[in-house]
Amino acid sequence: MGGFISDPEAWAKIEAPWKRKNRLEGVDRYHAAHLNAATYEYDGWSATRRKRYNQEMLTILKNRGRRLQGMSCGMHVDAYRKVISREGQAKMGHPYLVCFKTLLATVAKQMDEGGFAPEDQVAVIVDRGDWELDAVRVFYGMKDDIGFLYRHRLATCTPGGAETFIGLQPADFVAYETFRLMHDKRQGPKQMRAALRNMLGTTRFFGYLLDEAVFESMKDGVDAAQCIPDGLVIVPPDLDER
Repeated sequence: MGGFISDPEAWAKIEAPWKRKNRLEGVDRYHAAHLNAATYEYDGWSATRRKRYNQEMLTILKNRGRRLQGMSCGMHVDAYRKVISREGQAKMGHPYLVCFKTLLATVAKQMDEGGFAPEDQVAVIVDRGDWELDAVRVFYGMKDDIGFLYRHRLATCTPGGAETFIGLQPADFVAYETFRLMHDKRQGPKQMRAALRNMLGTTRFFGYLLDEAVFESMKDGVDAAQCIPDGLVIVPPDLDER
């Protein structure tokens, strides 16, 4: 799972040129997997056209500089099911929800410890899909949980479509690149793909990988935790931010 966080003014300056570029290219939305595979709306596009379109879209994001932060959380699901007991998995939830809660906790913690005003909160848009209602339920469960130290940083959570909520389109880029990086590194040492690497230095990113080593380190705590189903939230330590 991946996305971007920024302030409303910066988002407004992203959305207008982003929509204009899609309109000029004759596509409804940016879709990273389809673009890289030259399928669906990008069927028949040359490699040069696809690269140019991608670069121009990412430049729109880079122009917002440090006011935009990318974030991602990935999981090796086989390791999750191998290491964490069935009871523990019930507490943590479906892999989608575990990654979602981890990102929420990270953002809320960053806001609380990063010099934001006491009243600043984050409003979340989740992409339409099988788990959208569960994500909303989990969000408000965290917001209402007096045991979650950063709950006051959570404002609202709304499902939406990428054609309406433009921020979901660059979020798709982060999720896709995160998946590719996780998959490639599992096959052996691999470098970050150029599209993502070229954004570093202008745009902040943080990522968190839930792999076998992480699950081994937390399994005893998960087994001992007392909470409702889907109620256990991972609050990550300081992450590798670039």
